[in-house]
Amino acid sequence: MYRPLSILVLVALAGCATSGQSGEAKATAPAAQTKSAAASSAQSTSKLPDFTLETIEGEQFSLSDHVGKDVIVLSFWATWCQPCLAELPHLDALYQAEKDNGLMIVAISMDEPSSQAEVAPAASRLGLTMPVVMDPQQVAVSLYNRSRNAPMTVVISRSGEVVRASAGYNPGDEEHLAAEVRDLLAQ
Repeated sequence: MYRPLSILVLVALAGCATSGQSGEAKATAPAAQTKSAAASSAQSTSKLPDFTLETIEGEQFSLSDHVGKDVIVLSFWATWCQPCLAELPHLDALYQAEKDNGLMIVAISMDEPSSQAEVAPAASRLGLTMPVVMDPQQVAVSLYNRSRNAPMTVVISRSGEVVRASAGYNPGDEEHLAAEVRDLLAQ
């Protein structure tokens, strides 16, 4: 069936797609999409899947250190993804404003070995203060971003429930995310 809007959305978001193992590009879902497959699978388990990754400073970041204490935002990104680079400063501003109130935002780089050396310089250029981690083995990606969308935002409540998983970024999305995060922090 011909769906002009669906085709337009896929074409418009193709620039945000990540490469799979085979090198094929996969288009991202609309930014308004919530409750993705990652959210559904994470919610159906009794325990939120954990991961531990290394930050660009060489420290360990474990999701389990924050579940039950913080509202968590996982931001999947890559150095070659322009929408990701546009979104990250907004996420960092939200992190700075709310980290003392129990917000943890972690930027998870999905860069492949050929571009991993650019992650720390990109984070520095953007002035990121939130944790930036590398996921070279695609551990967190396989748990929370199976479609390998970039950018991809996953919001986890203090109780460990994935309450939102959305792909893509459009200017203004950060305002909706900030409102959602502040509601969760108030609970």
